[in-house]
Amino acid sequence: MINKNYIKPKLSTFLFVTFLSNLTIYLVQFYYFKESAEYFLCTKLINYDTSIFSRQLSLIYPESCDLKVYAEGIINFLSFYNIDEYVYLDRPLFIFYIFFFYTILNLIFSPLSFSSLTIIKGSFFLGQLILTGLICILLFRILNIYKLVVGKEFYILPVLVSLSPMFKWHIFESTSMTFTFLIFLIGIYICLDEVNLNLNTYFLASGLLFLIHRSSLLIIVLFFVYKLFKKEFNKKIFYNLIFFFTPIFLYYISIFLFSNYSDHQAQSYRQFIWIIDYLQGKETMKNEYFCQSPQLAINCYFKDLINLFYYLAIPSIFSFSYIALKFKKFSKQVKTLIFTAILFTTIINFFWLFIGWYPPIRFSYYGYGNFIIFLLIYTYFSMEVSSAKVLFLVAYFFYFITLNHWNNPEIIIYTSFIRIAILFYLSSLVMEFASNSQKYINSD
Repeated sequence: MINKNYIKPKLSTFLFVTFLSNLTIYLVQFYYFKESAEYFLCTKLINYDTSIFSRQLSLIYPESCDLKVYAEGIINFLSFYNIDEYVYLDRPLFIFYIFFFYTILNLIFSPLSFSSLTIIKGSFFLGQLILTGLICILLFRILNIYKLVVGKEFYILPVLVSLSPMFKWHIFESTSMTFTFLIFLIGIYICLDEVNLNLNTYFLASGLLFLIHRSSLLIIVLFFVYKLFKKEFNKKIFYNLIFFFTPIFLYYISIFLFSNYSDHQAQSYRQFIWIIDYLQGKETMKNEYFCQSPQLAINCYFKDLINLFYYLAIPSIFSFSYIALKFKKFSKQVKTLIFTAILFTTIINFFWLFIGWYPPIRFSYYGYGNFIIFLLIYTYFSMEVSSAKVLFLVAYFFYFITLNHWNNPEIIIYTSFIRIAILFYLSSLVMEFASNSQKYINSD
């Protein structure tokens, strides 16, 4: 249950802090550390010469290789079904989400001679800001179940989320992958606070999320497994499922009736359906990022998980150390939280094992990467020593602000900032447990 005694944040507050956080990240990442700001695959940094109040400015902004494809759907959204061979017909709500902001910004900025592409980029950025704010609201609710948010401490949530690799690099891009963190949190929240929630509403929201990112299906899988584990499975859950599948069913019926729909991900990349091809003895793809045989899929995905752990090694070791040292003192409710997060991470990563197409650290991040960021955020709010919290924030900032994109062939470049972060992470642990040595070591 949400703790009523704490100050409840407003979405507007989170949006303001999110905007300031990302403005800072933008300036540091693309100007101060310009030489190391590289996406390596798909996305390029573009220099734009523009004039604002008669002052010439040169702006740097990333442009994804699929921006123009998304732009086609956004600009022509009112005739969405009629776009020939449109590859993102399976993400209608994501297209609509950006179209909504595009419509507003277009009314404001098109008279000022801003191009449609510039307005679309602004629409994606605004959409990502709103998403970050919603994620922070959900994080606040999860943390407040355990009464971990004191006063106005929630102001730091947008900073922590914005600095995480998924958001730091992709909040400026045309991508729906940032929604995977929202999916991760909704799954955990439904399991933890089920008795105080209207499950039909959350199942319906999860069904709508499926039309943004299809991995929201795993929310339902988690809930089923969680209920089976607790031996609380009942027929009512099948009734809740109606609310999840209704928007999905209605949408797919409509596109089969009114458009020439084909699943681009399945047809072009043979995602997941390669398993059927393999079982039928058909030739499968086995080049570049394609590993479409059981042995290759396991090898490629396991290698990707190892690379992800290496990429997030320092915060991972810090988080695991903190949890291990404090585990005996955790309440049953907190242990359930950690168990649920681990369970969902396992389900997500197991699911993406079967995709058959493994670009560098992407699908593995949806599980383990989001889990580590969640664990770090939980760790900060559960710390009891103020000085340890300050050291943690310094370590978190230093590690992530200069962390290269995971597409880097070297996986991670240990900059001086990251090396300093290691010292601060260690100092934070020492300060937290040394200051509570009597409580955590000598207690009964």
